[in-house]
Amino acid sequence: MKKVFTSLFFSFLLLRTVSFAWTHNIVLGRPTDVSITSSVMFDTTASFYLEYGTQTGSYSLQTATFTTAPNIPEEVEITGLTANTKYYYVLRYKFNGQTNFSAGTEHTFRTQRATGESFSFTVEADEHLYDKKGVDNLYKITLANQLADQPDFMLSLGDIFGDDHEPYTITSSALDTLHRDYRPFLG
Repeated sequence: MKKVFTSLFFSFLLLRTVSFAWTHNIVLGRPTDVSITSSVMFDTTASFYLEYGTQTGSYSLQTATFTTAPNIPEEVEITGLTANTKYYYVLRYKFNGQTNFSAGTEHTFRTQRATGESFSFTVEADEHLYDKKGVDNLYKITLANQLADQPDFMLSLGDIFGDDHEPYTITSSALDTLHRDYRPFLG
């Protein structure tokens, strides 16, 4: 088994700002040999569906169409996939008042590899994007380095959201904001 350990970094700068524009993001999770779950979130009300297939630019399959509220993730389980297979997918979406669906960027995922086949993964920790220690631009470089490794998955060891810093006073709304601010990085 090939293990790729990259992107464990610590930054100690004094200023911290979360600032980026996005309309949507997609985070994949719960991969199996025949399925994967896509969590799709928009910053405004939108309708969307995913097209996918086993050849780049050729999407022979698609999900149902979903409508989401702003900042509420919609989980879409894609089933009936083939084990140990690379899939290409694209998000098709439209906002209220639009007639036609727009196409997002093509992305890929792989279903679970065969037993005994090698795989790679990345490990990261202490992103601290929620406080003065984290630096968005350095984290983007870290993620680009991880992507270049072409891992099958990433493990995060923590200090992602900072939700344990004020365990008795933090609000649900504050937690939602911490989680929402982190999603675009994973997408």
